[in-house]
Amino acid sequence: GSPNSKEGSLFCIELLSSRLGILFEPYVIVLLPALLKAFSDSNDYVRLAADKTVGLIMGKLSGHGVKLVMPAVLDAFNEPEWRTKQASIHMLGSMSHCAPKQLAKCLPQVVPKLTEAFSDTHPKVKNSAEEALEEICKVIKNPEISSISPTLLRALTDASATLQALEALISTEFVHAIDAPSLSIIIPVVHRGLRDRAATTKRYAALISGNICTMVNDPRDFVPYLPILLPALKSTLLDPIPDVRSISAKSLGSLTRGLGEATFPDLRPWLVDTMRSEGGSGVERSGAAQGLSELLVAGGAQLTENVMINEILPLKSHPKAGTREGVLWVLTFLPSVLGQAYSSLIDESLPALLSGLADDNESVRDVALRAGRVLVRSHGKAHKDKILPSLEEGLSNEDYRIRCASLTLLGDLLGMLGGTKVGKANTDTQDEFRQAERAQAQIALALGNETRKRVLSSLYLARSDTAAVVRQSAVQVWKTVVSVTARTLREILSELVDQIVIALASGDPERTQVAGRCLGDIVSKLGDKVLPEIIPVLRDNFHRGDEFTRQGVCVGLAEVIDCSSKEQITKFLDILVKLVQDALCDEDEQVRAMAASCFQNLYNLVGNRTLDEIVPALLVAMESDDEVTKTRALNGMTGILGVRSRELLPYIIPRLLKTPLTISHADALGSISGATSGTIHMHFNSIIPTLIVELASFSEIEMDEEEKAREEAIRHCFRAVCHNVDITGVNWLISEIVSKGAHDKESVRKEACWSFQAVIEERKEAADFYEQVPVIIRE
Repeated sequence: GSPNSKEGSLFCIELLSSRLGILFEPYVIVLLPALLKAFSDSNDYVRLAADKTVGLIMGKLSGHGVKLVMPAVLDAFNEPEWRTKQASIHMLGSMSHCAPKQLAKCLPQVVPKLTEAFSDTHPKVKNSAEEALEEICKVIKNPEISSISPTLLRALTDASATLQALEALISTEFVHAIDAPSLSIIIPVVHRGLRDRAATTKRYAALISGNICTMVNDPRDFVPYLPILLPALKSTLLDPIPDVRSISAKSLGSLTRGLGEATFPDLRPWLVDTMRSEGGSGVERSGAAQGLSELLVAGGAQLTENVMINEILPLKSHPKAGTREGVLWVLTFLPSVLGQAYSSLIDESLPALLSGLADDNESVRDVALRAGRVLVRSHGKAHKDKILPSLEEGLSNEDYRIRCASLTLLGDLLGMLGGTKVGKANTDTQDEFRQAERAQAQIALALGNETRKRVLSSLYLARSDTAAVVRQSAVQVWKTVVSVTARTLREILSELVDQIVIALASGDPERTQVAGRCLGDIVSKLGDKVLPEIIPVLRDNFHRGDEFTRQGVCVGLAEVIDCSSKEQITKFLDILVKLVQDALCDEDEQVRAMAASCFQNLYNLVGNRTLDEIVPALLVAMESDDEVTKTRALNGMTGILGVRSRELLPYIIPRLLKTPLTISHADALGSISGATSGTIHMHFNSIIPTLIVELASFSEIEMDEEEKAREEAIRHCFRAVCHNVDITGVNWLISEIVSKGAHDKESVRKEACWSFQAVIEERKEAADFYEQVPVIIRE
């Protein structure tokens, strides 16, 4: 029809809508194509009439009416024809006339479409979108948003203005609640900011996302925008920049607090899955764990405790390293977020931390250490009684990585209690001395005297650790909290010696070695002041303890002797000689082996006096009728000969070879040959002839049972000597037997032949006598 008839029809529709109100709604959907067409009419009056008519219709629509109209308008927007698209934009702009309740429902769909129109190629479509947004801005009731609406609109049309718009939002002090039209303008800007490349823009956008929920009148107005915002927030939560992740996590927590977790049914499962993901990076697991921490805290302490104990912490021993790392990331963020309410979870979380510190995966260990440091910083002072025992236990762990990490955490804790910081400086300046003095006093005040002694003793033990990295860390911590080492050692000596004895008796070779080193270190630092206390303790523990304790005492004793001067040891020589002698005669082979080291150190320090004190007593005991005493003495003699055979054999051999040769001397000579295989051949010129002559003497007498036993012992001794001598001594051995092959007495020649047989039988495996075969055959 003509422009006039179109204009008249529009006036008629406007009047009907005005008079009938909600009753006219069913006809709107039928009239919608005609109304859209009127918006793109060539006549200005028709377009103006269409604008007023649609504005009035929109103002009268109910919620159901909006639902009916919206799909048709949006379909028109997606049409390729620019006039149709422009008409739908006009229609979308007219929705600003809807009642506030209906406006809140339709704007989440309207504004994104208008924003999308800014990228259209046709200038008239762009202009229409700007006009439509301005129409929406006119109904904004919030004065603060009204004042910055031009900046916000510019950000919607120009992506480069996004940061400026976000800064304007952040700097605005809101006094009034944000209404639905305001929200519809803010959210697209925030969404664009979350997807920006710049960290500052993402940070501001995430911050606004979290805060905006608290500024709206009805949080339900915000819910329709969640499908737009949530994916973008999830993306920034996994951002490589820590600050962006942190603010995004806080925003998720704020949204959960404002809207309730039921609004985000899929969020927690997504966070847990991302936290456990093997395919993702450590950064993504960290972001998911931080988000999960904020989400749980927003749900309350009870929810947090239930989820942690029943869902998260059981994953600490999961076979996949990514899952274990994710659990430790949660333990990194949760203490700070939950605050003092975390105290109920400390006992449950410490085992996960300690197992993480010993993990095979390096990234898991790093996160565990970070989590431990966070725990110490946030709860160390208030809950030192819970944290300290685990750290002390970690110091004696068999895994050096746990020992090192425990030292780091202990250093943090002591530094916090003492008001200082563990540094790496090696300079002992006056300021550092005074700082350590103050720290020591404050630590004593915070821990109490007994606990302080125990902790410092464990720390000093760690200075002698087998792992260099542990020793270095222990020295740094010690220097930070101790001003004068010698004075502190005297204060903690009794506790330190107790700990050393426990470590010596542990049966663990590494701990025993560390304790021995530490003991030597104390002796070298304190000398005369400490020996009167240490030596009686070692003696008493040796006589009271089991084989592990006796082994440990020997290790400690060797270190004490090695680190002392001759003058210091001479004062305690009587005690030491008796102790070393008892250790040499011990029934446990390991104890005897370690006692030999003690004897060696004592001999190096005191000289022949050691031999004069110990050897005669052992020789006397070897003559004893008591088998136990005899065996112990023989053990002791063998142990000494193992380390000092050259000096001792000339002293012992003549005494053992006294004729007639006794069973005990024959047994002793056989045992001694095992300990002196490298040197005994130098005494074959006296040993072999004596043994052969003794064996020959048995053929000249009537033998009773005792003589038969003696013969058997001497033959066993001869075989033992042949078996034990090293390859160098085989020639010496055969030469001595050969010399008896031409003896005047037939019985001696006969025993020489038997001796050749014994040599061949005993050296069969070594097969080192073949060069001498011609000599043996000739004889």
